[in-house]
Amino acid sequence: MSKVRPASEIGHLWLAGIGRHLDDLRSGSYEGESGKAREPVYREAFDLLTPVATAVLSEINNTLLASTAEVAVQSPESDGRNGLIGSWTLSWPRQREASNRFSGGRLRPVMISAVFPEGFVHPHLVAGGPINAGSDTLVAWPMQVTTAQEASAYEPLLWAIAAAEVHDRIYQSSWRIIPSR
Repeated sequence: MSKVRPASEIGHLWLAGIGRHLDDLRSGSYEGESGKAREPVYREAFDLLTPVATAVLSEINNTLLASTAEVAVQSPESDGRNGLIGSWTLSWPRQREASNRFSGGRLRPVMISAVFPEGFVHPHLVAGGPINAGSDTLVAWPMQVTTAQEASAYEPLLWAIAAAEVHDRIYQSSWRIIPSR
């Protein structure tokens, strides 16, 4: 686990990210790049976030899942709607064997996604998979990452997303999917 940072340091980094987010929206660019030149910036941000996201998921595996889980990385690819999506996932035997008590379908892996839907100025981090870009609300965080330091500052956010996803899988199935409890 990484060193605990003072809240003021994290807040400053996140507020700076929101400032850059607003700059992007005003200029129609992503970290200074426009059009197709935004995609390499997104892919680099994904790569910078990967060690942070996989460390969070690995800690959940070691702490809650009795080291039975697999952490996987799906590099950015087409989302099937002219956008891009990359994700970091956590799956384990009890989750794969469980059913969703509401839909009766398979229980999805825990997933943190980096989405860059068509028509968006820049990408966002979300719980789960693809988003509905036409929705009237978006529960997401702007992906303003260009350095390893900025990626590291996203660790608390990635923890929050991953913990919410684990809780959702318990809600969708049962506490019994968690082997260490």
